[in-house]
Amino acid sequence: MIEIRPPRPEDVAPLTQAVNLPGVRMGTLRFPFTGEDVMRERLLDPASHAKPLVATWQERAVGQGSLFLKFGRQRHVGEIFLFVHDDYWGRGIGRALLAALLDLADNWHGLRRVELDVATENARAIAMYKAAGFEIEGTKRGDTITAGRLDDSHVMGRLQPAPERDASGLG
Repeated sequence: MIEIRPPRPEDVAPLTQAVNLPGVRMGTLRFPFTGEDVMRERLLDPASHAKPLVATWQERAVGQGSLFLKFGRQRHVGEIFLFVHDDYWGRGIGRALLAALLDLADNWHGLRRVELDVATENARAIAMYKAAGFEIEGTKRGDTITAGRLDDSHVMGRLQPAPERDASGLG
C-alpha cells in the first residue's frame, strides 16, 4: 500500500494540503500557510543538494521527505526532513520514508552522518528516529517559535562506521 517514489506534478496539491494540517505544523519546525508555489519548487525544482521523495498510500501522496547533502568538509553529512499527513499517522508511512532516505544516504551517497532537528514534544517522531539508530545529541532551548511561544528542539544524529578495508587495501 505504501510506495516511496520521486515527486510528480500531481503531488503538489495534496502535499500542500498535508503540510498545512495542524499535526504536521505542530510536529515539525515548519511555518503555517505553505503555498503551492513553495511546495512545487521543493518537489519539482529542488536545489541540487536536496533529494526529495514522496510517500503514497493507495496512490495518494500523503508524505514527503528530503535528504539535504552538505558541502565541503561536511560532504559526508546529510540532513533529513519528513512529514506525513495527519490522517495517515500510525500506518508505517514515516518509517518507510525514513528507511528510503537512509538507504539513499548510506548506499547511494556514502554518507557517514545523518542528522535532523525534531520538536522535543514530538514523541512519536523521536521514537521512530531512535528505532532507526538516531541518538539525541543535544537540545536547543527556545529554538522554535510555535503559536507565539518558544519551544525546544532536539538535535539527533546517526553515525555510520567507516567502511572496512580488506587486507589488499583495495576494498
